[in-house]
Amino acid sequence: MVLKKRQKLILTALTELEGEATTRQIAERVNLNVNGVSQSLGAMTMTGHVAYIDGRAGETRWKLMDSSCYNHTDLLL
Repeated sequence: MVLKKRQKLILTALTELEGEATTRQIAERVNLNVNGVSQSLGAMTMTGHVAYIDGRAGETRWKLMDSSCYNHTDLLL
């Protein structure tokens, strides 16, 4: 699967945030709207890139899944 630019930014931010963060933290890190980041994260749960931990709205916590499910060169913008 080829990642979209927004998804690459989100995965990079999640990596920089030590693999776990809220939707709001990720959105602030990549300077994107919380709702758009939330939609992208939801889609990335289907591909196995991230997993929902708990919470709701902007405080939903996400976890970066095993990075072996994607190629690190995928994150290059």
